[in-house]
Amino acid sequence: MVKQGRYAKSSKMKQIKAIRKRMHAPAGRVIQPDAFDQFVLVRYGLTLKKRLKGIGKQTVQRFLQEMLVVTSVDEAWSLETILVKTFKNINIKVPFQFYRVMMANWPEVQHFLQREIPAVPLKHRIIVTNPVDPNQLQTIILNQLAANTLIETLGGNPDMMKIITSKQVEQLTAGLVTNDAINWNKVATIFQPIGFDIDSAEDAGTKQWFEQLMSE
Repeated sequence: MVKQGRYAKSSKMKQIKAIRKRMHAPAGRVIQPDAFDQFVLVRYGLTLKKRLKGIGKQTVQRFLQEMLVVTSVDEAWSLETILVKTFKNINIKVPFQFYRVMMANWPEVQHFLQREIPAVPLKHRIIVTNPVDPNQLQTIILNQLAANTLIETLGGNPDMMKIITSKQVEQLTAGLVTNDAINWNKVATIFQPIGFDIDSAEDAGTKQWFEQLMSE
């Protein structure tokens, strides 16, 4: 996961003031691509973060940080593609509860991205396409949970991963569903024996976040 130190509280007010100054700059003023990530994260702090509750605030912020790693300001954003890439990049770096929190908060996250990303004053504005509906979201998360299970049980062995069939993945995902919805109790049953090493956290803030996620 991206370290939180880059967005430490000591510089947060300076970032907010800088973004507000840009927002009130004369029409036609643009920001440089290297300021894009900071702009988006500060906008999150000024808008959506205030409306989210509990662990959702930090979880969505960390998701956005990871999302910004796999996206580019030079192309249109397909939300479906970006969500898959971001989850794939995160995979087993987080406890499974991360995916449950993101599933619950995705509608608001998606609305934020659809509203805020095209509004970032880049020279060439970003077009946001392919929103993810609830059924697509569930499929994406199920596939990632299945992939995470395989990564953990096979130790990430690339040769073993190559021989996994689509039917085996389908069987794994089917075992996590009850009445056409993800059964998080079943997910917990699968991941509990595997466990999660909170000491894999890169800093104290991330470790505390892991602990909070695992208590959800």
